[in-house]
Amino acid sequence: MASIEAIARKIIPNLRFLPQSKLRMCRCCNQRSIIVSFSEGEEAKICIRCRANLRYEMLADAIRSFGDALKEMTVLELDSRSPLRPLLANAKTYYRSFFSDRECLGSLDSHGVRCEDITRLTFPSSSIDLIVSSDVLEHVPDIEAAFNECYRVLRPGGCHLFTVPPRSTTRRRANVVNGKIEFLEKAEYHSDPLNRDGILAFWDFGPDAADLFSSPGLNVSIVSGPAGKDQRVVWKAAKPRL
Repeated sequence: MASIEAIARKIIPNLRFLPQSKLRMCRCCNQRSIIVSFSEGEEAKICIRCRANLRYEMLADAIRSFGDALKEMTVLELDSRSPLRPLLANAKTYYRSFFSDRECLGSLDSHGVRCEDITRLTFPSSSIDLIVSSDVLEHVPDIEAAFNECYRVLRPGGCHLFTVPPRSTTRRRANVVNGKIEFLEKAEYHSDPLNRDGILAFWDFGPDAADLFSSPGLNVSIVSGPAGKDQRVVWKAAKPRL
């Protein structure tokens, strides 16, 4: 009953946005669908077929830009329930993953989904062509370790396509010191299907992230956007070709 009440508290106040719903082609599932609106921005404007919102549609566009090359790629997605699954399943090899500090890294759940930590991936070096994540990196305390692991596991010419909630500037919101969380800004928790209490945001990412996190081994850039009222963008962390 509590979960039903929680859903009601979240949805009922937002019913006023329903008139903004539209019938159009969803760029994620590539089908004509109703995009149901539960918010002024795009985060809760959701395709009733695949449950994608704008950020997933933008990622789908970026993935489709690879064309037939996707069929020869090894892909890792940092999401176990992504609406991008049907599209990414066209890859030669497609790994879905989830994060849990209670499971052994590299282990599989009953659905064949891998437990992975972006800061300690279990894949061999230079074994992945494409990593995809949506609103994940802002929850990683050690972002440098995350980008270092991307560089390690990506093949030359490979990349990590990702989204993060857009902010005006990049800053660390919290840190982990001696195993304890140290808050540098007011605590901000985002909804998480695997954690009903939400998940803490450790970072804000602004346009300056391209300069802050780029390195000779990994070039970070914006590849599409900003788009919509939320000013969403798709980022790419690319490993140079040899």
